[in-house]
Amino acid sequence: QLESGRDPEPEPLETNVDGETTWSDTGPLADFPRGPGPGDCLHRMLERISFQGDSSDAEALEAELRRTGLDPDLWIDRLRDGLGQVLATPLGGPLDSLALRQLSPERRLHELSFDLPVSHMVTSRLVEVFRREPESRFGEDYIPHLEQLAINSRGFLTGSIDLVFQDPQHQRWWVLDWKSNWIGERRTGAEPGLCGPHHYSQEAMEEQMLHHHYPLQAHLYLVALHRHLRWRLPDYDPEQHLGGYVYCFLRGMPGAVIASPENAVGPGRIVEPVPLNRIAALDRALGEVPA
Repeated sequence: QLESGRDPEPEPLETNVDGETTWSDTGPLADFPRGPGPGDCLHRMLERISFQGDSSDAEALEAELRRTGLDPDLWIDRLRDGLGQVLATPLGGPLDSLALRQLSPERRLHELSFDLPVSHMVTSRLVEVFRREPESRFGEDYIPHLEQLAINSRGFLTGSIDLVFQDPQHQRWWVLDWKSNWIGERRTGAEPGLCGPHHYSQEAMEEQMLHHHYPLQAHLYLVALHRHLRWRLPDYDPEQHLGGYVYCFLRGMPGAVIASPENAVGPGRIVEPVPLNRIAALDRALGEVPA
């Protein structure tokens, strides 16, 4: 799939006897090694390969496998299939049937680095921010996790966004983060565990989001993008130009499938429109000095 440059034909969603959608309980990236090193390897691959397919993709995959100390003969075919599925998966939600392989190089920016000046940030102020827009995701349910953080910071917050892209249909800009988290069924003995789209339900991914404080990460990324667009885009209007955030759980993305009813977001991705009031409040809070 990575080399062909062609969109694979969408697969119809399978249903059980009750009419519920069923997903595969394994995938090509299920057994890919876990941990920071292999995770960074996947990130670098997605930074280097052509989303539309290119003859140099195989060389990039092989180079990154060798750099990580992994055998290309063992993994390269599975990585082609797995990353091909990632790029072919319709994102759903506000992004409808848009798949990453439809994004031309002009509509995406990899590894956008940023420095956010922080006058003084404490945990209680972050909690106030996340109490805004209670109808938006990761509000009240995230606050108990946020309150466990002991934050009392000044200076600069430095980071890098995996991918910034523009939705071709609505012309809005989004942040995207790759996640290699393993969610599945562990087995005993030599039998490999199961890990596939079936395990990457919205509930399972939300648990990962809350546990690892990805909601805070996503909101900080949106503030960084908001400031970047405000400086660089003429007539910038966040209501018109700021899209939201996408978290792609690489091992759980099913590939090209027929979009589900009402463009529901399927397994392997969290897609949320920007909570504008929260982002505006967080933007102000980072620059304010409390009395």
